[in-house]
Amino acid sequence: MSTIMAWRQMVANFPNLKGLNAQHYQSVQICQPLSATRLRIWLTNDYGDAPLPIKSLVVTGQKTVSVTVSGQTSFQIPAQSRFWSDWLELPVTAGEWLQFETTSSCDSPQTLAQSLDETIVRVTSASRPYFFGLAAIEVEREDSAQSLLMFGDSLTNQGYYSAAFSRRLLTSQPDQWGITNGGISGNRLLRPGHSTSEWSPSFGAAGLDRLPRLLTEQPVNWLIFMEGLNDLLHPGNGSPITELPRAAELIAGLKQVQQLAQTQHCRLTLMTITPFKGGLNGGAPAWNPTKEQIRQTVNRYLRSLPLTVDLAQFVATADQRLVPDFDCGDHIHFSAAGGELVGRFLTEQLQLDQ
Repeated sequence: MSTIMAWRQMVANFPNLKGLNAQHYQSVQICQPLSATRLRIWLTNDYGDAPLPIKSLVVTGQKTVSVTVSGQTSFQIPAQSRFWSDWLELPVTAGEWLQFETTSSCDSPQTLAQSLDETIVRVTSASRPYFFGLAAIEVEREDSAQSLLMFGDSLTNQGYYSAAFSRRLLTSQPDQWGITNGGISGNRLLRPGHSTSEWSPSFGAAGLDRLPRLLTEQPVNWLIFMEGLNDLLHPGNGSPITELPRAAELIAGLKQVQQLAQTQHCRLTLMTITPFKGGLNGGAPAWNPTKEQIRQTVNRYLRSLPLTVDLAQFVATADQRLVPDFDCGDHIHFSAAGGELVGRFLTEQLQLDQ
């Protein structure tokens, strides 16, 4: 028997979001990429300043079972901590949806995950796409499997392109991959969240700090990496303009990512930094010619590497804006339809259908 992380979604610190669990009930559905004989849940309260009480957590798949911790169906997740549940005797088939129903008296949990895409994760109990308590699912199975980590910022976190690509991978190589969405909205490669924005606490540690921790926590066979956009977008718009990195600094950071992947013996795919001309951050223009010059210099370096997929060229107009077919309307992020196109492009570039 072997164990593997079948599904994982990054959590972040959202002290500004109040009353998300006002009904004291949460329902989340998660599509499973791997078949297994049993599973367990990684339960998280990473950023909470008080214990998170869980009155009950029930999982429904081929049957309904209660999640237990040390044999108990009711438990607390201590502040600033996470732990695994007991193993659950719940067989699961690849492609099957599991439903997680959580009852908790906490009105405003601040350790939250989010996913705008609903093809792998669906929050069915609320109108906003945030959920608490669930960080990952580990499975036990007879056959070995591989692990994919898609690492980045909001473009990855929102799930549109990352889920589209994951679904295509799981179609071409069924029941062979565990999937981790390693995106955090607002995340920067070189610096931690540091902004006047009310969302600043959720921007997380610098990518160069959190990626090594992720790779230590779980073995990864394939790392798809796209980060650096917020290093350009934030300075002068919430963050001090003095935090705008030189192109050489971003390139040095990307070289550290390459070295880390080599040390961890995982396949690495890099993607070029996508355009953001016309985008706003905090209501002010986030783009300027200096930032664009840095982006172009970094992308020239990335294009020189055989392990790079040139996403920027695919989604950019001649004057270096997001093509409308990809643009959700803010000139920075992908739409759901655009994410599907990106997922298909990435699949083709990596020749997964061949």
